[in-house]
Amino acid sequence: MSRSTPPGKTGRTSSAAMNPTALTDAWRRRTLAAGWLAIDDWHTAAVDAVASAVLLRGLSAGAELAQACGSLGRSRAEAGIGIAETIEDLAALFAVLDGGCPPLRLVTSIAAGWAEEGLARHWQGGCEDPLTGLATVSYLRTRLTEVYREAGQLGTSPAATHRLVVIRLSPRPDALDRVARAISLGHDLRAAFPGGDTLCGESLSAFASGPAIALVRACGDLPARYASLRRTIRLSRGAQLRMAPLPAVLTEALRLVDELAH
Repeated sequence: MSRSTPPGKTGRTSSAAMNPTALTDAWRRRTLAAGWLAIDDWHTAAVDAVASAVLLRGLSAGAELAQACGSLGRSRAEAGIGIAETIEDLAALFAVLDGGCPPLRLVTSIAAGWAEEGLARHWQGGCEDPLTGLATVSYLRTRLTEVYREAGQLGTSPAATHRLVVIRLSPRPDALDRVARAISLGHDLRAAFPGGDTLCGESLSAFASGPAIALVRACGDLPARYASLRRTIRLSRGAQLRMAPLPAVLTEALRLVDELAH
C-alpha cells in the first residue's frame, strides 16, 4: 500500500522526535525527491521494520537493523527495483536521520537481501544481469542480428546508423569494490543512454578485466553523450572508453563483439 504524502521538504530530522509514521513519511519524501520512479511500490512492511528498528535501537542497532535491511533488499528485488536504486533508498533514510551515509554493514545487508531474491529470479532465466541491469553479450548478438536484418529491409547501413561504445574498467582485486564499480557503471550507462539502446556486460566478474559494450544509435547528440559519459567514468572509475563503428556485414560485427568481449 502506497503513501499519499507528496515530495516536499527533505532536510534532516531528529529521530528522537519522530514516530514510525513520521519517519517513513520523511524517508519517502527524500527518496522521491532523489528520483525514485516506482512511487506506488515504495512503502512495504520491510520499510516499517527498518524504521521501527532505527527508532527503537538507534543507528547503532546491530542484528535487528541488519536483518530488517536484508528484508528490505529482498522486498525491493521482488518488486523489480534495481540494486542501485535500493541502496540509494537506504541512503535517503540516513540523509533524513543524520545527513550521513549508511554504514557498510547495512549496505552489505540490503545488497545481500536484494541479491538473494534478485539472483534467484535471474537463475530462473533471463538476459539481464540483476546487479548491473545490463544485458548479456549473448543478447547483444541477438540485437545485432535484428539491426542488420532491419537495415536490409530499409536499405540502410548499420555502419552509418549505429556505433559500439566499449568501456573497460581497470582490474581490482577486492570483490566488493568490483561489485560497487559494476553497479555504478550500469547506472552511468543508463543515465547516458536512457532510450532504447542496448547496454551489455557479459557478467559481474567480467568487470575485473572485460568490457561493457553498448550498441547505440548514431544520432545527433551521441558525441555529447559519449563525452559526458567519458568524463564521468574516467574521473570516478578509472576506465578506458572508445567508440567504434559497426562493420558493413553482420558476420564481421559478431566477430568484432566476440573480440571485444575478451
